[in-house]
Amino acid sequence: MQKQSGRRNTGWFIGFLLLGGVFHYFDPTENLFLNSFLFCGRYAIFTGLVLFWIRSVRTRLLPTRVRAYMIAAGILMICLLAVQVFSNRIVGDAAGALAVNRFSKYVYWIPQAVNPALFLMACVRICRRGRDGKGWDERLLLVPAALLSAMVLTNDLHHLVYRPKADVPELAIVTGRYSQGACFYLLYAWMVLAFISGLVLLFRETGRRKGIALLTGAALAWLFMLVMNLLAWDWLHVHQPYSTQEINIFGMLGVLEICIRIRLIPSNDNYAGFFAQLGQPVLITDRNLVPVYRTDRELCAAEAELRASLEHPVYPQEDTRLSGMEIRAGYAFWAEDESGLHRENRRLESANELLSEENGLIRAENELKEKKARLDAQNQVYDKIAAALYPRQKRIAELLEAAGPETEDFRKILGECCVLNAWCKRKSNLLLLDESALPEKNRELFLALEESARFLKCCGVEAAAVGEETSGLPLPEVHALYDTFETVIEAWLPSLRRMTVSLLEDGIRMAVDVKEPLPLPETALPVEERTSEGTVFLTVRSGKGGEAA
Repeated sequence: MQKQSGRRNTGWFIGFLLLGGVFHYFDPTENLFLNSFLFCGRYAIFTGLVLFWIRSVRTRLLPTRVRAYMIAAGILMICLLAVQVFSNRIVGDAAGALAVNRFSKYVYWIPQAVNPALFLMACVRICRRGRDGKGWDERLLLVPAALLSAMVLTNDLHHLVYRPKADVPELAIVTGRYSQGACFYLLYAWMVLAFISGLVLLFRETGRRKGIALLTGAALAWLFMLVMNLLAWDWLHVHQPYSTQEINIFGMLGVLEICIRIRLIPSNDNYAGFFAQLGQPVLITDRNLVPVYRTDRELCAAEAELRASLEHPVYPQEDTRLSGMEIRAGYAFWAEDESGLHRENRRLESANELLSEENGLIRAENELKEKKARLDAQNQVYDKIAAALYPRQKRIAELLEAAGPETEDFRKILGECCVLNAWCKRKSNLLLLDESALPEKNRELFLALEESARFLKCCGVEAAAVGEETSGLPLPEVHALYDTFETVIEAWLPSLRRMTVSLLEDGIRMAVDVKEPLPLPETALPVEERTSEGTVFLTVRSGKGGEAA
């Protein structure tokens, strides 16, 4: 069926191509109506043939770069015919439209410069046969075509393509009023070089295959028509049946079509051979769903099911999936046995249920691990707090155990316990802080110093935290400064009368009034001592020794 349809389409194509040539041959007549009819008919025939070929290429070929190049070339062929009509018939040689005529001639060259590049790109891709997925090197062939097109479009600036003759005031591309420049001959050289290079690549790729004769015949027919146009028709005083541009259009189209026919360009024409190798029921019908091919394994389905399968898969039987698609001159239908797939789906459903149960157990286990990890982290923090507070808490217990309400020093001991308890409270708060969550400027150190100073009043000491309240010290240095402050206060408590403490940029400063100076205890950070007018100034700077407790 497909071979007969292909031969019939080829016959019609050649017939219309010859008819267009006949129209062109009789085109220059004195009868204006007949002249216009023949010209319009020729243009309609040639445009229709190119459009038919583009549609067939889209149907027959897979979406590859070769197909894209061929479709682009076909579109440019139609543009070339359209510009030819506009330039020769609509604008013509009217004196008032010289600029329009000139620029239409310029545009006329663009398809002629780009099409040879597309032809050569398609030939390069055919020879590669998909071995190289890259295409940037092929597209470099568009560079000379683009440069030549730009030279033509800017001809008014340099006159390298068309030059006005000396006695002509304005360039008009009319016989006898212009001459060709160097770029004009460069355009023809580019076209000849690109077409010949493409043909050489195709002949080399074809080698000694069965299709070499068809490719040779197409190339020779193309060359023969060009030679007749350039040399023979004028010598024989016969009007040309085709223009040179039309010969190039259909010559290139014919060579590419031969490449499809001899399988240089893989196509999907051989549906029967393809489906015969699938090993499953396949049916090929015409447009009326009349069977024209069926595999040995017969496909059983009603006509309504066949039509429905063209839109979406249907199931004539529970485990049989029927699908269909449109092909050239008809439809193809095939059935797939999905019983094995359904068995696997049932097995997967059972496995999914088991996995769902296991996932639930894993989820519960992970939740327990997360809870345990949080508890472990909390316990580590609590252990750290307990270890840090234990010496002071032990000291508080010893003081309370040794003192009684009836003793003289009960009030003094109770005040010392309050100072120690204030340190324990603030130290635990600082240990619960996270370095990453601590603001860059914070009041944590000032609040700790302020609370300790407030409870010093319980011991009869006039104490206060004054000055700037915020600092940008990191948390470990806050610990070290507060511990140093507390150690000094505890050691000097028996002699303290008044004290003020304030924040420095890198530490703290204490102004202390004591009954008598006492030696400084061993502290986490070094303490600088200075006495002035009976007041002792103690300065503690961070980052100069010791680590946070």
